[in-house]
Amino acid sequence: MSPTLNAVGNESSGTAIIEAAPEGHQSPGNEIVCPSIFTRIVARLRARPLDRLVEAGESPQPGSALEAHMMRLGTFGHRESLAAELRHRATALLCDQVMSLPPGRVNVPAVWEAADLVDRVEKRLLTHHGVSPRGTARLRRLIADWSGPLRRHGSGNLCAELRAVLTVL
Repeated sequence: MSPTLNAVGNESSGTAIIEAAPEGHQSPGNEIVCPSIFTRIVARLRARPLDRLVEAGESPQPGSALEAHMMRLGTFGHRESLAAELRHRATALLCDQVMSLPPGRVNVPAVWEAADLVDRVEKRLLTHHGVSPRGTARLRRLIADWSGPLRRHGSGNLCAELRAVLTVL
């Protein structure tokens, strides 16, 4: 017995309700509320504050911008782009550290540890298993931080931040 999907649109609230129920059985508890296109656009435009809410553990209301943002954080395509961005920025930073400092001042074990942690985060993002939206939001905040450890003159400890991301992922 395959489930049937019934879509019901509501212009006033801007949300669509999809009912998934087995044939011949309609139940109001089987409703899934999908965010409207307007809500998804708002979620993309307000991604940074929504990342803070996701990282804080805020639970979304059905059909809200926070729910749309959390759904996007869980998509494989978004995780792929985050992994590529992390790889690009971390490689540039670590190469810059190795090449710009005199050979005696390079902390080789720290560079190796950071490279290993970047690999582990990237592999975790690229698995086909679900990842936590909180971890993805934390990684997005790390990448977007202009004064953070992924910048040339940024502050903070890259290894500690990546370990925190791995813990939450």
